[in-house]
Amino acid sequence: MKNNGWIRQVVLVLGLVFFFGCASESAKQPDNYTATMVTMGIEMPMAKMGSKSRVENPMMNGVVTITEVGSGKVIMMSTAGKTFLEQVAQDEVPSIDDPGVVVEKKKTGTETLDGHACVTYDIVLYKKDNPEEKYRGRVWEAIDLGGLVIRNEMEVPEAKQAGGGTMVFSLKDVKIGAATPAMFEVPSDYRRVDNVMELMSGGRGIPGRDDMQKMKEMMERMYDE
Repeated sequence: MKNNGWIRQVVLVLGLVFFFGCASESAKQPDNYTATMVTMGIEMPMAKMGSKSRVENPMMNGVVTITEVGSGKVIMMSTAGKTFLEQVAQDEVPSIDDPGVVVEKKKTGTETLDGHACVTYDIVLYKKDNPEEKYRGRVWEAIDLGGLVIRNEMEVPEAKQAGGGTMVFSLKDVKIGAATPAMFEVPSDYRRVDNVMELMSGGRGIPGRDDMQKMKEMMERMYDE
């Protein structure tokens, strides 16, 4: 249960990041780029290509999380242990590509952020068949990056995270067009494992003390901020 809860939290974070990253009013904002994502005081290398996303958490022994909108699964792999874990993604964040999803946006102004001139919007997202569960936030779309959202502040519904709360994400060092298909594939020499503990321990079955401490610190940051 603890493993599943941890995975669901990771999927929630990624789902929120990449929904708001696709919420631009631009005709077609960039869907291929690499960047450094900053959230909860952690800098994480990430990449996006079409409906696929990849995020590496340096606090977790080189663990990379790969998701694809609509696939219903999440892949986690350890670059240190050359292992990977595939899980069913529960409670995915609604996608704007879903005709059953309502997206409301309201322009609030302009602002320069990290050297980028941005247009700011308030945004609300919810499923037509579940209008009570709303995602509310504010996004900054960088004009010189084709409308790419480089900062978002999101209110997470209580149903998705105990007590709800606000999550803040930003992107820096953006490189448009730098993502490649290989970034979203599991290397052929990686070994499948059955749970997060094995993944974190490099397939040894029992995670080390440092691995457990890193997991604990990340979870504390998730719920404290």
